[in-house]
Amino acid sequence: MTAYLILETLVNPISRQIEKVIQANEKSVEWSMLHGWDGIADPAIVARQAALSLVLRALICHRLVPGILPTQAAPPDPIVAQSNDLLRALGITLRPPSYLDDLAVQAGTRIDMLAIDRLAGVLPDQQADIIGEFYARSVPQDARSPLGQFWTPLPIAELMTQWAVRSSSDRVLDTASGSGVFLLTAIRRLSQLGVAPGAASRQVAGVELSPLALLMGLTNMLLHCSTAQPRLRWGDFLMPEREPLALLKEPAAPYHVGQQQLTLPGMEVQVPLAFPDRFDTILCNPPYTRHHHLPESYKSTWAALMKQEYGIRLSRFSSLFAYFLVQTTRMLAPAGRMAFITPAVIFEASYSRQVKEFIRQQLRLCAIITFDESLSIFEGVDTAACITLMEGPHAERPATGQITHVQIRRWPGPERVLRAIERSDVVSDKWGVSQKVTLTDLSPRQKWTVVGRRNHRIGHDAFIPLSNVARIMRGIATGANKFFVLSDDEIQEWGLSRAYLRPVLTKTREAPGYVFDHRGFERLGSEGKKRWLLYLNGPVAPGTPEARYVQHGETLGLHQRSLVKTRSLWYVMERRDPAPIYFTYLSRKKSRFIYNRADVLALNVFLCVYPTASIGQDETTLKALLAVLNSLVAKDSLRYVGRTYGGDTIKIEPIVSPEFRKFEHN
Repeated sequence: MTAYLILETLVNPISRQIEKVIQANEKSVEWSMLHGWDGIADPAIVARQAALSLVLRALICHRLVPGILPTQAAPPDPIVAQSNDLLRALGITLRPPSYLDDLAVQAGTRIDMLAIDRLAGVLPDQQADIIGEFYARSVPQDARSPLGQFWTPLPIAELMTQWAVRSSSDRVLDTASGSGVFLLTAIRRLSQLGVAPGAASRQVAGVELSPLALLMGLTNMLLHCSTAQPRLRWGDFLMPEREPLALLKEPAAPYHVGQQQLTLPGMEVQVPLAFPDRFDTILCNPPYTRHHHLPESYKSTWAALMKQEYGIRLSRFSSLFAYFLVQTTRMLAPAGRMAFITPAVIFEASYSRQVKEFIRQQLRLCAIITFDESLSIFEGVDTAACITLMEGPHAERPATGQITHVQIRRWPGPERVLRAIERSDVVSDKWGVSQKVTLTDLSPRQKWTVVGRRNHRIGHDAFIPLSNVARIMRGIATGANKFFVLSDDEIQEWGLSRAYLRPVLTKTREAPGYVFDHRGFERLGSEGKKRWLLYLNGPVAPGTPEARYVQHGETLGLHQRSLVKTRSLWYVMERRDPAPIYFTYLSRKKSRFIYNRADVLALNVFLCVYPTASIGQDETTLKALLAVLNSLVAKDSLRYVGRTYGGDTIKIEPIVSPEFRKFEHN
C-alpha cells in the first residue's frame, strides 16, 4: 500500500465521524475568517482538515516519543495533549487552541496506531510531498486560494535552494513555510555542504499563518529528521506581533485617495520582524492574495513604512506579495541571497513600478526566470509565475551591471538552469533560452519579464501599430447586463419588438473559436442564453411593451446606477456598429481575434476592431489580417506592448507583421 493510500485510509473514516458533530458557532466563524471564506465553511472541508490535523499530531507523537500513545486505537484527547506538550518543548505554540482539535475530541474518533506506524515507516522514503499533495487534493483550490495557498513544486524548490544556499553556516528563512518543502530542501542542501541533519534543522526557520499548514511542515521535517529542531512560528509574517484572528476581523475597507497617516517625531510607524536576526538565505513563495482581500491595516501600515524608510509610495493596488518582498528584504543579511516566487504581474502591472524601484534601490537583481505559457509548473494557478533571484547590496561577488533572463519552455532540471544563470553568454537549447540583460534596460516603467525575450521586431520600420490599419474601440458597456441583455424566453414574456433588439455576444466563452457565425448564434438561442441587446435609441412610447419593461427596470433602481445616470435617457444604449473582428482582451487564457460572420454586436469584454475600408470590404484581405493577428508572432507581441493590470487584464495595441503590409500593398 502506497504512502498516499495509507494516509487516505486513515483520514477518510475520521473525517466522516467529525463531519457529524460540526455546527455553526463562534469558533467555526473564526475558522472561516482565518481562511478568508465567506460565511460558514463547508463542513466536509473542515472535517477533512480536522482529520488530517489529528493524524499529523499522532505522527509527531510517534516520531518524537515512540510508544507515548496507546499501541492500537488511540483516542483524540491524549493525542492532542501529548502533541501540544511536544510542540511546546520545540518552542511552538499554536494559539488559540485549535478549532480542529476541539472537533476531533468532540467526535471521539480513534486512530489506528498500527497504521500510523506503517505511515511513519514509508513517508521518509518519499521524494514527493505526500502530506502537502493530500491536503491540496482534499481541500479544493477555491477553499485554499483566499489564503493564497499554492504549494511550491519540489524541483522549483530545489532550484531556488541550490542557488541561494552557498555556505554550511547559512541561516535560512521561509516566510510562508506551508508544508515545509523549502525547509526540507534547505536541510538537504546544508547536509550536502557538510552539516549534520539535526544541526542543519537548527539553521532553518519558518513562519506560517495556517495552524494546519504549520503542523504539516513540522511533521514533514520530523519524518525526514527525527532530531529536527527548526524555529517555526505561527502567525502573520507581515505583522507578527498582532493576533492573526484579530487582524483578519478588520474590514478590507477601501482607502480613499488623499487620505494620509500623520507621523510625528517619536511616532514613526513600527513594523516588527518575525525573528530578531538577519538571514543569509530567504526562500519565499508568498501567498497570492489580491489587494481587495487585504485588511486596511496592511495597506495603511505598509504604505506609511515604505514612505518612511524608503521614500517610495507603494500603490494601494499592490497584492500581498509586494508587502512580503519588502518585509523579506528587511530580514535579509547585507550579503545574503533571496529567491522569490511571484506572479509575473509584479513586474508587468501598472502599479508595480514602485516595487521595481524598491528592488533597484535595496537589492541586487541577479536573475528573472519565466516559464512558457504552455508549461504548467504551478498546478491550479491561472496566472503566469516567475522566479526572481536577488542578493543583498553587499553581496560578495562584484556587480556586473547585468542580470540573467531565463525563459523555460521545457523543464530541464535545476542543474541546467543554474549553469545557464552562471554563464556569461547566451544559452539556447530545446529547454529554453538564457541571455544577459543590462540593468540600464530595466527601468521601473518597463516590463521586466519580457525584456530578455525582446527582439528587434517592434522597433523595425516594417512593423506598425494595429491602429494604423484599424480603429479599435471597447465593446458596449450597458451598465446593467442582466436587464439590457435578454434571452428568447424573456423577449416573449415581455412581448418586446424585434425592432428594438440587436444580436449580441456577452461572454468570450460564447465564441470559443476563431470564427463566430450564424450557427453559433443559433446555438446560443437553443441553449437558452441571453443573446439579444435592448437597443433603444429614444423615448419609449407609453403603453408599449418597451415602456413597461423600462418601468420594471426603474422599480429595480437601475436608473440610479452610476453609468446609466450619465445618459440623457438612462435606457438608451450607446451606439456601435457590428465589428468585423472582436478581440477577447479580457480572457485569462487563449486570447484570440474572432471573425464576426454573424454580424453581432459585443459587450465590453471584447475589443471591437474596425479595419480600414480597403481591408474590411475585401474578404480575402480581412482573412489575411485575421491570420496575422492570431499568429504566434502577433500573440508574442501582446506581452511587449500590452499593459497588465490586476487580475491579468491586458490592454493591448498589437503589431502587424511586414508580410501583411506587403500583401496589402500588392
